[in-house]
Amino acid sequence: MSIFETIESASDVRKREFEKNNPSVTPPKKRIPSTIRVSENVPKAKIRILHVLESIDLSGMQAHIMNLYRNFDRSHIQFDFLITRDPTPTGKEFPSSDELLRHRRAGFFDAEITRLGGHVYAIPTYSSSNLFGYTELVNSFFAQHEGEWKIVEGHMYSAASIYLPLAKRHGAITIMHVGSVIDAGLVQKIRRANFSSPILKEDCADICFASSVGAARAIFGDIAVDSGRIHVIQDGINIQNFLYNGKIRDAFRDKLGLANTFVLGCVAQFHKNQNHEFLFHVFAWMQKILKEDPTGEYDTLKGLPMKILLIGDGEEIMNAAKVAADLGIIGQVLFLGTWGNVYDFYQIMDYFVYPANLNGAPAALMEAQASGLPCMASDTISKDINLTGLINYFSLSESPEAWAYRILDEMNKMGVAAPAKTEDEYYDYDTLMNLHRLLSGKEEPEPQKNFDQKSYLMNRSASPRMVERIFRNAGLNIEQEVSFMTRLYQEIGVPAQKKEAVSAEQPV
Repeated sequence: MSIFETIESASDVRKREFEKNNPSVTPPKKRIPSTIRVSENVPKAKIRILHVLESIDLSGMQAHIMNLYRNFDRSHIQFDFLITRDPTPTGKEFPSSDELLRHRRAGFFDAEITRLGGHVYAIPTYSSSNLFGYTELVNSFFAQHEGEWKIVEGHMYSAASIYLPLAKRHGAITIMHVGSVIDAGLVQKIRRANFSSPILKEDCADICFASSVGAARAIFGDIAVDSGRIHVIQDGINIQNFLYNGKIRDAFRDKLGLANTFVLGCVAQFHKNQNHEFLFHVFAWMQKILKEDPTGEYDTLKGLPMKILLIGDGEEIMNAAKVAADLGIIGQVLFLGTWGNVYDFYQIMDYFVYPANLNGAPAALMEAQASGLPCMASDTISKDINLTGLINYFSLSESPEAWAYRILDEMNKMGVAAPAKTEDEYYDYDTLMNLHRLLSGKEEPEPQKNFDQKSYLMNRSASPRMVERIFRNAGLNIEQEVSFMTRLYQEIGVPAQKKEAVSAEQPV
């Protein structure tokens, strides 16, 4: 059974549930396939915004921008994208946008951007050796498109002090937007290049945003953040997509052969800072501890089938796979690549592990919480995102062995158990005790013992309303972010004399 068939099953489940719960609602029209170009049918936007990114492949920042893009009223706000490409395949040092696009594979979001009415442009990758040619080319690009974009929003840090002032010279309002997470290596590279200073100069970005306080401090520095120069807007998510759904869980686990398996999961691109190799060492230690266990502390976990499920892609995937093979756990690791419906894969998991060497508030941990998953994360991650109490933090200065013991201890506390020879159930625990405590206001959770698998799944399936309430109260629903960003873009992108007219046209 292919994974594509599995995903169709998940979609069918959602469709059946919607039709069952909303019998009077007119069925939605069939979605236009993403391969059909219909941009000419999209109404002309009053404000066009150019987002500058390294790529339009599926990763955290790109996925979030596309999530916003889908939810905007595109008759008022439209997005275009400027990405970087290696010019080598063109045979030129400074090729045009069209030449670069002809010599590249399509990005993950290419077809959808076209369908939504956006355009994709390209410039050569910046390096210190091509500074003058790069600057001239970017200046020419913005001169050619002068007046086309009211706002240019940069998400690519390496050359922001070059392309943002040039965009501003040609009439655009400029925004620097730092993502929700920043890896430590990038921070050091930026500081060595003395880059955070020019990015704050008045001739660079008119407005500076960050998706988390940790990321803002890492890039812009404490002084800028504490003085109020950096505006922090946390990324919203489509809460409904991530809420626990038992039917989708069963469909995926059954077709992936995980019906009686304890699944540790991680959603992250394969880059050094995401620490997949560390995760594999942790998992290998878990196996070793369970095999030896001289004190019998983990007797209930012995014989428990366990696997790691990984969503993501990247340049380090082959190196990570080699580490898993060397550790003898490659057969217990599922490399599933990137998926647009990542929310369905959270349903499969039983425990989320995120040992990344990052600063900030990764969307994956927000999504895992929305799915009701207990999590273990590195202590560099912001404590502010632990909205549900489901995240346990542990230091990366600790060894993989220490992480393994910590996770096994957590599994013991949750009541996870290996399959009984006479029963079908393979584990039993209540993952949402902290949620119940948080919502009830009680200092200590009520004692609950010996939850079987059925009870755990019932508790997890009862949690969506609680999770949704928590995320909405925190302002982290995508609709809330879209409403805010719409007002923001209209405020900074529309001339003062036209704002009253635009405001009157905006839907209430």
